[in-house]
Amino acid sequence: MKDKKLIEDLERAEINLLVELRMRNGFDENEYEKLIKALTGCADEWENRPSIPGEIVHTLIGLYDELYNFSLIYGNEESVRIKNAADYTKKLIQRCMKEKGEVEPEKAKVIDGLIEKINENGNFFQKLQNGNGMDEQQFERIYHEISDIIDEIYSWEEVPKVLVNIFIELRELDLFVGQYKYEFKQHQEANKIYDAYERIFSLIVG
Repeated sequence: MKDKKLIEDLERAEINLLVELRMRNGFDENEYEKLIKALTGCADEWENRPSIPGEIVHTLIGLYDELYNFSLIYGNEESVRIKNAADYTKKLIQRCMKEKGEVEPEKAKVIDGLIEKINENGNFFQKLQNGNGMDEQQFERIYHEISDIIDEIYSWEEVPKVLVNIFIELRELDLFVGQYKYEFKQHQEANKIYDAYERIFSLIVG
């Protein structure tokens, strides 16, 4: 029952805040405070668990990415406020998603293949962060592995945090686009990353 109330409060606060931003009404401090209160409650309740309720996965994997991208759309002081809010939200999400305990053996079997593909020939995300570009063949293996297991994952009432953290990293692939375009001056690579992001977004978010 407590999880249900936490999820309802978080989803309502997230929707209200993001709707205001999408409508170009600006950053609503009141709705943001509700979001932080709800997210703090989730962190208090879930930080010592190995898994989180499956029904909140979509919200948690996309919240920081959504807020950060809105900070790029708005200008001047509003942009700074949204970026700061996104950063603080990310800290709370990380607290929620702190990996504790053991994953259930049946679920570990499903996840192990994905983890193996992410880490083969060097960690996929680490290579991106280091400016080495996107390993397209590795991405395809990751994509197809997720495609094979996604229906089973979303049938679970509780989803292991280790998997949710992977989904967060995949959901935030678009954040590398600007870095590769403007910092690394690799425009073609930036386009490849964005194409990969669109595909993975459709797969894990629907």
